[in-house]
Amino acid sequence: MVTHRSAKAWPPRLEGRAPLPLPIAVLLLPVIVAWTLPQTLAGVAIALLRLGEGYRPSLCRFGPFLFVVIRARGPLSAGISLGVVVFAQTHEILKHELCHLITGLWLSWSYLAVYGLEYLLAGHDRSPHERVTCWLERRLSWGWSVVGGWSS
Repeated sequence: MVTHRSAKAWPPRLEGRAPLPLPIAVLLLPVIVAWTLPQTLAGVAIALLRLGEGYRPSLCRFGPFLFVVIRARGPLSAGISLGVVVFAQTHEILKHELCHLITGLWLSWSYLAVYGLEYLLAGHDRSPHERVTCWLERRLSWGWSVVGGWSS
């Protein structure tokens, strides 16, 4: 049973350019998972914990990408991207978190170590990775859409 459900409904789609066709996202998914394997495995492990708490995943599309999104509250849910798994309390942070995959692709398997080191040395807002993610969020005209799971 879900104990921390949000009363506010999420829209099924965020305004912006529509994601690329679903078959492209499906074909890219194994490549993206392999390229981001350490962070995706960490995301899956945390998602399994959240599933045990009653939260359910959804599939979302963003540009050419397919993501698993866990809409949840509490720890590990304010807005965290781990490979193709995203945790978010509100839909307002979702585009930002989806942009993290794009910047994470540059670092591949070293993403967690590099981003963690940046975070420790520079702090969240001054991290070069975070700044590039924010820049992408402002520049990309892509919207996201829900493929399956929750729409409210």
